[in-house]
Amino acid sequence: MCFFKKKKQENKEEIDSKYQLGEMIRFRHKGEVSTGYIYRIFQKGDGVYYDIQIGGECPAIIEGVKEETIIPRKTA
Repeated sequence: MCFFKKKKQENKEEIDSKYQLGEMIRFRHKGEVSTGYIYRIFQKGDGVYYDIQIGGECPAIIEGVKEETIIPRKTA
């Protein structure tokens, strides 16, 4: 059981990225497509990376997902 939720970490610098904080996205994780929300955006080296929150009642954070592995959501 999880009794608390992690506080969102604010970015201190502006990063030019395709996706915004809190946006719902799909991505490949361990060979399957999962959905989640952008939790944090950061830049490491020359690439943009995301921490993605998955799950509902007791969420988990997937750290260091490359921008290239994110699949854009289709709008109806």
